[in-house]
Amino acid sequence: MITTRVFGKTSRGEAVRLYKLENSRGEYAELCDLGAVIHSIVTRDRWGRLGDNVLGCPDVEHMEGKSFKGATIGRCANRIAFGRCRLHGQEVQLEVNEAPNILHSASGNYAFKLFSASIDPIKNSVTFSYKDPGPEGYHDNVDVKVTFTFDDTSALTIHYELTPERETVLCPTNHAYFNLSGFGDARDMWLQLLSTNRAHRGAGNVPDGGLDPVAGTAYDFFIPRTLRSAMGDTVKGYDDFYVLDRIRKDNLIAELYSPATGKVMHTFTDMQGAIIYTPTNCDTRPDKSGITLPPYGAVCIECQFVPNAVNCPEFDSPVFGPGQKLVTETVYKFGVR
Repeated sequence: MITTRVFGKTSRGEAVRLYKLENSRGEYAELCDLGAVIHSIVTRDRWGRLGDNVLGCPDVEHMEGKSFKGATIGRCANRIAFGRCRLHGQEVQLEVNEAPNILHSASGNYAFKLFSASIDPIKNSVTFSYKDPGPEGYHDNVDVKVTFTFDDTSALTIHYELTPERETVLCPTNHAYFNLSGFGDARDMWLQLLSTNRAHRGAGNVPDGGLDPVAGTAYDFFIPRTLRSAMGDTVKGYDDFYVLDRIRKDNLIAELYSPATGKVMHTFTDMQGAIIYTPTNCDTRPDKSGITLPPYGAVCIECQFVPNAVNCPEFDSPVFGPGQKLVTETVYKFGVR
């Protein structure tokens, strides 16, 4: 079942709406057309109680131009070193917004764009569409469609279709802040990530094509453990780029588990990389819960091409040209243990 409601207005007076996709178990996901945002994912815990699994903004004012919580990031998520790459046979200088790099496509970031929406009650899905004119340096259009489906298996599927007019970099992701334990410290959740290597950081502090094995380090989650025990006294937080081993035919790459609620989230993706990020500043940004969050209030599992892959031929290429279309899918499936 799909219902809609007005969430607020942008600074330009445009109406912003939330789309609620409910399954037969009374669980639901709420999606917002501003930023194609995952606003909430409400599922049952081991006692059958409903509870939210993601952080979110309390209103449009705190979303517009200010937050990446739950947002669709594109056209190229994360960083490109020094904002430079080769496209259509020449070096292109892109807009730099996090010196010396470009982050999340700078002013072109989808997180701050208003999408048009169409719903499919049969599939229990909503499709957000946007004509991306590109930030400074790209000078081309990309047709963007992001479809969210929430089903009776408690799975939220994100299906991306991006079609460029000219050769460009396409690397979308979603920036959901997950906490299966509620609105508290997320470090006692257990994480398993099927990756034995991080992408090595080079010039500009972005991947340069090399790999760093994680075995025996604080970055090793191949065997499940809590974020707190992995961090120990050496790591203050994670913002790391993992190259996935892709050893599962079903594309399962990660499991997140909360002993407090019994909730489990399995992540499936056909992408090569996943970024593990533990935001340390959750307490400085208002949350939709109205609760003052602790510093480690969530963990992000962002599935995408490896950052800066456009400059690293060792990784899967995020470059697509005329007549090509990027089609990729990520699934977050919830259950209990």
